[in-house]
Amino acid sequence: MLTFLSSPKGLSSITGIFSLSLGTILLGVIIAFVFADNRINNGITGNIYKIETQFNLPNGEQVNSSQAPAALIPALSSLNEIKRVGITHREIINVLHNTTEIKEAQVYALDEAAFNMLSFSSNGIAAVENNQVYLSSTFARQLTNNPASLIGQTLKLGKLGRFQITQVIELDESLSIKPDLMIAFASTFEPVIQSHYGNWYDTHVHLFVELNNNTSLNLDQVVLENAPQIPGAPFTPSSFIHLSKRPISQLHYDLALPDELGTTFAKSSLYLIYGVCGFSFLLGCIGFFSAVSSVQISHLERIKTLLSIGGSYGQITLSALLDNKLSLLIASVLSLSVFYFGMQFLSAEFPLLTILSTAHMWIISICMLLLLASMYISIICLVIRKIVASQEDQTISRSAGVSTIWMTQLTIVMQTLITALVMFVAVSVTYELFSAKQADYGYDISRTHYAKLDGHNDRFPTRIRDNINTNHGRVSEVSSWRPFDKSANYISVSTAQQKLDEQLTPVHYFFAGPTISQVLALEVISSNQTTLALDKVNNDDGKTRVIVTQAFSKLFDNIQVDQLINHQFYADFGEGLTNIEIVQVVSNFYLGKVKADFDPIMIVLDDTKANTLLVKHDSPANLVSQLSLNSSEQALDAEFSDLSKIVFYLLFVVILNIVLIAMNTIANSLVDAERHSDSLHIMKQLGADLTAIFSFIFKKNVYLYLASSLIGVLLGYIILYQQLIPLDHMQFSFYHYALSLFVVVTLIAFIISLNFGVISKKYLSE
Repeated sequence: MLTFLSSPKGLSSITGIFSLSLGTILLGVIIAFVFADNRINNGITGNIYKIETQFNLPNGEQVNSSQAPAALIPALSSLNEIKRVGITHREIINVLHNTTEIKEAQVYALDEAAFNMLSFSSNGIAAVENNQVYLSSTFARQLTNNPASLIGQTLKLGKLGRFQITQVIELDESLSIKPDLMIAFASTFEPVIQSHYGNWYDTHVHLFVELNNNTSLNLDQVVLENAPQIPGAPFTPSSFIHLSKRPISQLHYDLALPDELGTTFAKSSLYLIYGVCGFSFLLGCIGFFSAVSSVQISHLERIKTLLSIGGSYGQITLSALLDNKLSLLIASVLSLSVFYFGMQFLSAEFPLLTILSTAHMWIISICMLLLLASMYISIICLVIRKIVASQEDQTISRSAGVSTIWMTQLTIVMQTLITALVMFVAVSVTYELFSAKQADYGYDISRTHYAKLDGHNDRFPTRIRDNINTNHGRVSEVSSWRPFDKSANYISVSTAQQKLDEQLTPVHYFFAGPTISQVLALEVISSNQTTLALDKVNNDDGKTRVIVTQAFSKLFDNIQVDQLINHQFYADFGEGLTNIEIVQVVSNFYLGKVKADFDPIMIVLDDTKANTLLVKHDSPANLVSQLSLNSSEQALDAEFSDLSKIVFYLLFVVILNIVLIAMNTIANSLVDAERHSDSLHIMKQLGADLTAIFSFIFKKNVYLYLASSLIGVLLGYIILYQQLIPLDHMQFSFYHYALSLFVVVTLIAFIISLNFGVISKKYLSE
């Protein structure tokens, strides 16, 4: 066995099988993701789009939302280009059926147009009517093993009241939007949404539009003609409000919006998978080309003999194909086996792949086999043609293979370039992911835990907090925000009582109790000693008291903190302008992922509007028995879960590529040593040492390794620097590039040392 692996032919055969199998498996993964990406939401027919919003703030920041202003509904309904407008509102509600409670169910309130446009029913079921509720079959099975028995029974949907179950719907697996329950929009949220028909500067509802055939929709013109100008504001409606329409076929792409519907995967993640698997497939083809070249070069004498007795190119090619038929069979079985086994893990990690049917898997298998056979035949034919063309006029000798050295050099260049490129990108992305997860988020993330509580605007969260604090000290607080909560809220603040001020600026805000800074372990930089004590804060005097972060000073020309604490301004929480008084300035912290700059954050001291319990404790499990507390670190992991999965598989593919290039390096070195066997023997007889022999045989190869790896590093740098792979909130710096370069240099040094090791063994054996 060791003799077989130490021969060019034996090692090249194994490398060829491994290369061909790896390339075919990764090509199958690409095809699987392409099929899944194309199949999702393909049951929705028609010229349908979802309207999304971007607010361009005066300070240069952007606020993005998957929802649209309610004022857009009457404006769009009157346009001739639009066939119909569908309205959807989503709520996360606790559902009670008899004594069974399901927490945080997704309830969709839809009008008839939205229900029909999104194709929730494929068998002609009418849209849900008032006081009725449709259940998805998946949700219904959480209540009973016999979903049909639920028809006619009632459910209590939080504060919305009781609804009668009239349908249990088997949702199409290809839909990315998968509501648990569906209710009528008209009888639940329509009056509230209609009250905002004059508000263009906030988002309220999910809007879908179906365009008439051969028509287009100019949303910028809609804003220009309908949105009112705010008196004195330093922006126009057209510059502040940007509306976009997303095709329904792309609804499943995660665009990092806080209120998206039915997202499954980020497009940047797909591109990363396609890129890595595509490059690895190309590397597998090159590896097989290298292996076939090595095997056929070892058969040069036979090829020359066949040519000398009148053998044709076709006969030699057919002989080579038949000689490698076992490799094709092994590669086919290995590829399909590993692919099917790997898809079980991939489907569990990436839900996008679960919509693939058995028919899709058969089609993918056939495509893999056809492409495998095509690569096998094409590469062998190409290698035989080049060898025959280079040997036709040469005499048979042990050094005849020198003329085919360019084939080995080509594989060296391509393998090294691709491996260096993929490794450079992989190391940088991995390091950035690790850095982002280990970053300082401004609060004590390791000790902060949270639980989403029942009952918005009631005293239940406050009661739990007070009970914990009575028994355990100040370790808990209530808030309307939790770590890595994507449902960010914005409010416009002004330094004047009227909305006639150039400093009208939206800022982040959330509600919380008075000890929020203690629980999050924020540093109190300044405190207003003239105001009420924090534990007695109220707005009986008409003022709303808040805690702000240091970054809040950016809104007021970067004034000093001691001046910020005395600064008064105004804001509208939906009930008219209210006087805002700052009682504390605390250190900056991030609401979500780390960004280049801290956002100004305003914490409104009103615990009656809190719906989340925050706990600062090392072992919070024993603090409250009726709640399951989630760790902030778990929320952090969930925030980066998709990217973490991709990075894991990316590194796995990189390791496979390293193994592949190492095997090809050893095989190529054995072939080169055999090509120069006569020269090697003569040099040794003349007293040449190992270094001189290595320099003679592999000097050009070393230059090729260095040059091709440098090109791969440059291409990888361009991909990251130019952000050709759009990765959310990822910033690559000198340290990322330096670490990636170090890893690539280490790999090249390892490859060169392998070459030297092969020559050493050959030198000692001569």
